[in-house]
Amino acid sequence: MWDSSRGQNIRDKAIFITDTVNPQADIPPTWKCEIWVRDVDLLKPGYNKDSEGEPKIPEHITCQAACAYDIYGKCTGMLSLERLNILLHAYNQSERIGLHSTTQPPVQDTATEIVGLLQMYKLQMSSLNNIGKKAKDSNMYCTPRHIMTSLPKRALVTKQKFASPLDFDPSYQAYWSENTGDTVFGASTNAFDTKFTGFSFCHPNYCDYLLHSLVGHALQSTNSLKKLQQHSYSSLIGLVGVRTGT
Repeated sequence: MWDSSRGQNIRDKAIFITDTVNPQADIPPTWKCEIWVRDVDLLKPGYNKDSEGEPKIPEHITCQAACAYDIYGKCTGMLSLERLNILLHAYNQSERIGLHSTTQPPVQDTATEIVGLLQMYKLQMSSLNNIGKKAKDSNMYCTPRHIMTSLPKRALVTKQKFASPLDFDPSYQAYWSENTGDTVFGASTNAFDTKFTGFSFCHPNYCDYLLHSLVGHALQSTNSLKKLQQHSYSSLIGLVGVRTGT
């Protein structure tokens, strides 16, 4: 076909893509970041075993997801429609209260910011090579929704520390992130800048230094409030133990 078009204008419009393309997820490059809501095919792992003791064959399911594409048409990640709506609302709310005007580098459109967000957290997760598999796998899981919704009702929790735009619960009054760029989506940064007061929920990535600093800061906050207000305070910290290893 290429030889038959010799000398014709159609050759000027031809685009050759030499990179590997995943037809299930990727799209032709549009030279801008985009978010597409589309049906995707997924395999649901079979955790149970059949009558012969063999793992069940993964179940094929089709669901709608928001696919984030970079300028080359590569899918950098997928979001549930619920999480996409949460991010869009947080982006607009952050813009309304003026956080975008002070953010550096300058804030881009929502699609570009979401693609950058997914790329950044994917890079962070891939850099965790010095911890065991169990600990690394634990970083991939969000706290179950029923726990997140129960904490404000049962334990008066109003703040979420060491969260990210990809997992924070919008029903909480505020959330803190370790990445300064997450202010684009309404995050406060550096949870250690102020004393811990009230009731907060924390689910940080596994890191010995971070967990040690977190516990130390919580205890120092309690002690300083005791001295300042001469009242009795107590700190309740729930920690999940993960054994490191291969």
